[in-house]
Amino acid sequence: MMFFIYQIVTKPLTSKLIIDEVCPACNKKDSIELTLYMQYISMIIPLFGMGRRTGVICTNCGNVLKNPHSSVFAKKKYSKKIGEAIKDIRKNHKRTLWQLLYPWSIWFVIPILILIILGISSINKKRTNEKAKEYAELLMHPQPGDIYKSTWMESNLSSGVLVKLMRINGDTMYVVKTKKNIPMSFSEEDWDKLTAGPGAFETKEYKIKKFSVLGEANYADFFMYHTDENGKQYPIFLGEVLNSKCEMNLDFETIDRKK
Repeated sequence: MMFFIYQIVTKPLTSKLIIDEVCPACNKKDSIELTLYMQYISMIIPLFGMGRRTGVICTNCGNVLKNPHSSVFAKKKYSKKIGEAIKDIRKNHKRTLWQLLYPWSIWFVIPILILIILGISSINKKRTNEKAKEYAELLMHPQPGDIYKSTWMESNLSSGVLVKLMRINGDTMYVVKTKKNIPMSFSEEDWDKLTAGPGAFETKEYKIKKFSVLGEANYADFFMYHTDENGKQYPIFLGEVLNSKCEMNLDFETIDRKK
């Protein structure tokens, strides 16, 4: 359910006293003030113009002779002279360019915002495509020493670990993972809790298939193969390289290779 909050704004443009006009309430002369307003609907910014309105009030006693918010069909309770002054102020007041555009500014702003959003989206898409190509190159041509920020499945629970490639033998990669893990996260701060220093990795090695032989859909996944009692091999999924396809704009690298 959507809610739209808006308000009708009545903004004064110019005012003048109507000379020799007497207030019918307090009989004070030269106290009748005529004000020209601009009225528009605003939703944080001006959205839709509702034209110009006029208001007439006695500055001495506060008597309202014409309410700027009243209907155009409301009965006129002011003199002919005030009526002529209203026509004159509407005819002769010269609006600035900003006053002409102000109530309609949203219609000029929206196309600009759309162009900016499209431009940012295009730049982000280009960067994402470039990063995806870079990661694909690293994964399809792995090198010993590569470290991957990865998900890892243990006891049907997924956590975050660092996986280090130790060596390659044909289509098989030998990897180890860190002793420590973290809850699955997309925050660099959380991943910084894992280090790749001496003693950080387990001694147990996992024999997994090279990414290049897994096919396009699984090229960033860790698969090891188990042979059953009938000699048939079946794959066991261990985990995957975090954000390997660059589907998210993470602000940190998930594949590290020493230069």
